[in-house]
Amino acid sequence: MEIPGYTIIRELGKGGMATVYLAIQDRLDRQVALKVLNPALAVDDNFTERFIKEGRIIDQLRHPFIIPLFEFNFYKHHYYFSMEFLPGGTLSQQIQQGLTPKRVLTITKRIAEALAYAHQRNVIHRDIKPQNVLFRQDGTPVLSDFGIAKVMDTDATNLTALGSIIGSLHYMSPEQATSKPLDARSDLYSLGVVFYEMLTKKTPYQANDIFRFSQI
Repeated sequence: MEIPGYTIIRELGKGGMATVYLAIQDRLDRQVALKVLNPALAVDDNFTERFIKEGRIIDQLRHPFIIPLFEFNFYKHHYYFSMEFLPGGTLSQQIQQGLTPKRVLTITKRIAEALAYAHQRNVIHRDIKPQNVLFRQDGTPVLSDFGIAKVMDTDATNLTALGSIIGSLHYMSPEQATSKPLDARSDLYSLGVVFYEMLTKKTPYQANDIFRFSQI
C-alpha cells in the first residue's frame, strides 16, 4: 500500500472498518499513527461517511488529552488520516499490570477533562473503554478512537440502523445498550465502568448483565 508523503513501518492494529499503521510522515520526519479505511469499504457511502465524520470530529477537538489529527486525505482507493503516535500502550495493558489508586484518579481526572471538553462541543464519544485510552511516552493519557462518536443536536446523519446497538457492551450505559437517545451522561457512565475496572481489574457487569440492568 502506498500513501503519498508517508512511509509505512508496520501495522499497529486492525478493526472491522480500518487499519492503523505506524508510519513516518516524510516531510516532517516524524512518527505518526496512520488510520486507513479498508479499501473494500470505501465503495460503501455509509462507511466512507462515517470515516470522514470521525476525521472531522477529531479535527475540531483540540485538547491535550484528546488525540490530535494531523492530516485527512484520500488517495486512489484509500481514505486515511494521520494522528499523533502514542507509544505508551493502552489503558487495558496498564490495568493488567496494576495501577495505584493515585494513578487511577489521575487517569480518570484527565479523561474526564477530555470528555468535558468534547461534551461542551456537543460530541458524545460512545465508546469509552480501556482500549481507547492511549499513553504518551511521559505517561499522559489520551482519549482516542472517535469512530462511533456522535454530534448531539446538530447531527442529522443517521449512521446507525434504527434499533441497532453500537459500542462495547461491557462499558456502555443502559440507554446505549437499549438504543435509546443519548447525551453526555452516557460517556460518564462508561468512564465510571473504566474507573471500576482500573481499581479491580474486572468490569462490574458481564454483557448479559448490562441488558438485565437496563430493563430495571
